[in-house]
Amino acid sequence: MKENTSDNNVEQWCKVLLLGFDAHILKAHMPPNVPFILFYFFNIHSKLKTVLLDYFWSVFADKNQPAIIRQSGIMYLASFTNRSKSVGKADFKKIMLTTANWCHSYISNNDEISVKCNHTAFYAACQSLFYIFCYRHKEIFSSSEYKMFLDKIDLHLIVHCKLNPLKHCNQHILRMFNKLTSMYEIVACSAVIERNSRMLLPSTQLLGNEEYPFKHCLLTLTSSFIQPYFKDMECSNEFQSEFRQYKVSENFEDWDNIIGEASIAMSPDFQAMSL
Repeated sequence: MKENTSDNNVEQWCKVLLLGFDAHILKAHMPPNVPFILFYFFNIHSKLKTVLLDYFWSVFADKNQPAIIRQSGIMYLASFTNRSKSVGKADFKKIMLTTANWCHSYISNNDEISVKCNHTAFYAACQSLFYIFCYRHKEIFSSSEYKMFLDKIDLHLIVHCKLNPLKHCNQHILRMFNKLTSMYEIVACSAVIERNSRMLLPSTQLLGNEEYPFKHCLLTLTSSFIQPYFKDMECSNEFQSEFRQYKVSENFEDWDNIIGEASIAMSPDFQAMSL
């Protein structure tokens, strides 16, 4: 899988890896290191990254797949989008828009909430959309067209829909999303979160225990191959640390300060706005 491998061999390796991943890894419970084989291959052959991204989306969009497999598909998609340096601004914005449009369509087709329905795929898509927003927010607001983009993904419609995706969101991602959307003043989440906290019945479709796969490579020797292609969050070191861990922590005493430091990375265009 060297970078100078011939095109024919690369395409063959691509097929082999995706077939193996589909048969063995996708159905596993988020193995921490094995997925980085895909991460490395599709980064050294970055021209093929759309093949991988399309594959992850096809897994999620397939209604015949079990809900847990669809959830894995969108989580792999979001994680690769955030962590791979090969995924540029145009790429992640297209992924966010595609995911948001899917969510909008799902909402319009599910006006009435039924406890008998399994909305796991929807909640996984919403959480992944929030996850990408949290990770790539600086790039979103660095563009002069960010208002048009935000209008298209319409986070307000998703957050305030009857399916209530914030109730089923990982608490760490939820806190980050709430702080960032409040900081940018683009969608009000606090009232929904407070209302959800008062609900007596717990969520039956909570996604909080599932981790995104490309968080970090635990193998020391292997990580030296991964690091050149690995994207860290562009803000304060403290915020990066919280984001890497991303499991719900019992200690959030410095959370406001962490988000406050992240605001330093905001685009000049946003800072110049009169809010």
